[in-house]
Amino acid sequence: MIRIYLIILVCALFAGAYFYGENRGVSKCQIKNLESQIEKTEQIQQNKRNLDDKVYKTGVRDIRDILRAKYTIAQ
Repeated sequence: MIRIYLIILVCALFAGAYFYGENRGVSKCQIKNLESQIEKTEQIQQNKRNLDDKVYKTGVRDIRDILRAKYTIAQ
């Protein structure tokens, strides 16, 4: 009888360790994915910030001059 309880206890221990390891692996994977998403979002925001700086530093008059120089009626 004691052997049966011991076998059941060992099986339960292995099952518990298996499910604990599986849950830990899934959580690590989720953390990695979230970190990569945050990194991509920060990079997109930085690119937008740089683009906005370029747009706001360039006045409307400069843009008109550039367009006028590129596209004329003669073409």
